[in-house]
Amino acid sequence: MHDSAYTTKLYGYRFRQPALYGILLFGVASPTSPTTQKRKEKAHAYQTDQDGQKYPTTRARTFYFSGMGAAFAMIAALQRGYPRESTWAVPIGVYAIVSVAVAVALARLRPDAFLQMSAGLLLLWASTTVVAAASLGQWYVHRRFAESDFVRHNEVGGFIVSIVGSLYGVLLGFMTVIAWQHFAECTQLVAAESAAATDAWHTAIGLPAQPRSRVRKDMLAYADAMIEREWPAMRHGDFDRRADWIVMDAIGAAGGFNPRTLQQADAQNATLSQLGALHDDRQRRLSENRSGILPFEWLVLALGGACIVGFCWLFGVENKSIHLIMTSTVTVIVTATLVLLFELQYPFQTDLRIQPSEWHAVVSHIQYMLSGPQTGMRM
Repeated sequence: MHDSAYTTKLYGYRFRQPALYGILLFGVASPTSPTTQKRKEKAHAYQTDQDGQKYPTTRARTFYFSGMGAAFAMIAALQRGYPRESTWAVPIGVYAIVSVAVAVALARLRPDAFLQMSAGLLLLWASTTVVAAASLGQWYVHRRFAESDFVRHNEVGGFIVSIVGSLYGVLLGFMTVIAWQHFAECTQLVAAESAAATDAWHTAIGLPAQPRSRVRKDMLAYADAMIEREWPAMRHGDFDRRADWIVMDAIGAAGGFNPRTLQQADAQNATLSQLGALHDDRQRRLSENRSGILPFEWLVLALGGACIVGFCWLFGVENKSIHLIMTSTVTVIVTATLVLLFELQYPFQTDLRIQPSEWHAVVSHIQYMLSGPQTGMRM
């Protein structure tokens, strides 16, 4: 029997009020709900009428009410089929379902939403969602089978999970090392590219006045373009097309004249060499920004993590709370590592992206040279 002081009737079913308040809170606060969309005024989830008023698109409303409907169905199934002492699973199940529905909606409405999201928020969201799903799964499995069945197979299960866990640990560690090396290589690539721009500015000192001025102006303009346009564009997987023209103009200025002295010939060769390195490093950087972990690799990692968490359900522990904490700990570790992989796979798009600090240093260095006492360092 349900105490009327703690239950509310909705759509013909009685729900415990804490669970009902939780689902309503998630519905209002979810990124796909009309309330949050009005607050953030996301253009991709709104249409504008003739009077300039914005209203949610059909897609946004569909995702919102689909998530709410799934959550209510979960509440109805759990509340009608299980006794009062197991109702802690209701808010856990509701949170997992609504969170997954919100994630699907975000991915459909804006494919790069998770890349643009704060790394801390993504880690918190993913960890709590997966822990909720893992806890709900463990609760269901231990209700479905007798506890003695799990205890009887603890020894065999421990042997199997040690092998499976070792294999998955090797795979996950290998992928993490590769992603970290990829991130470090991109950091070094940016340093090499900025150094090539600075060196081209310096080696242009031996060029005639007109090409020297063009090369140096182009290098300063290129550094500014990296800071103001290319880095923000790379956050969305794009690039600044005007930077190509700047590099080509500098190469044309350095190689478009016939050197009359040995000094000019040496300066021309050195400048063209640095501009060539600048061009190549930029192309490599743009290529690295488009490469990440393949979808099939993510599928293998997700299946492996699900198997590890699933094995945690098959142990029989006398204290169920301790068992739940153990499963949650394993889940958080696996999820945190996967989130780290996600953040490292695109070094210029995620919240942990490489910042244009090297290009700020180039601009500062050139400005310092222009204001210094050496006349040869002027434009």
